[in-house]
Amino acid sequence: MEIYSSEEQQVEAIKRFWNEYGKAIVGGVVIGLATLYGWRYYQAEQRASAEALSGSYSQLVQQQGGDDEWIAQAQSFITAQGSNNYAIFAALLTAREAVNKGDLALAVQQLSWVQQQTKDAGVKAIAQLRLARVQREIGDLAAALATVNQPVPESFAAQQAELKGDILQQSGDLVAAKAAYQLALSKAPQNTQLVQIKLDELAHVAVTN
Repeated sequence: MEIYSSEEQQVEAIKRFWNEYGKAIVGGVVIGLATLYGWRYYQAEQRASAEALSGSYSQLVQQQGGDDEWIAQAQSFITAQGSNNYAIFAALLTAREAVNKGDLALAVQQLSWVQQQTKDAGVKAIAQLRLARVQREIGDLAAALATVNQPVPESFAAQQAELKGDILQQSGDLVAAKAAYQLALSKAPQNTQLVQIKLDELAHVAVTN
């Protein structure tokens, strides 16, 4: 804006400026305020929704049981939530209750879904190893071996190797089972008494390199 030599010129310039840009300025302020309060409203709604969801999940956990009614409620909750973390954890709970109830087919379904949906590597590994155990329990050793052989984070490597040994031993491949148990010991040298017992039972088996 140019420099004016008198107050009257400045006043007239302000009037002209306001006539030209005033509506746009007011409109911008209104839009800005609407955006601000709209964002605050959105945040409040999000908080309320999150609190309600947390409450629903907590209630599901507190009422946890293997009866048909609870499982139906859990499945409805999972369906309603899509693939968010609450749905993932509810599916893990449902799988556990299904195993306790003896409904291994439902457990396989829930654990497979978790493995496919979760983006968390740790949760995926938990679902994977539990799924392999259920498949082994069913007697589908080929599926169990395929599941357990999928990559896992290093922190799960010892559990993976031990479970692989269990599956291989059950399938009759004692040489491979012994090698898997040895790998499990090397991955977790502490608190491995059970693995050592399993390995000792295969002491007569020669492992070839």
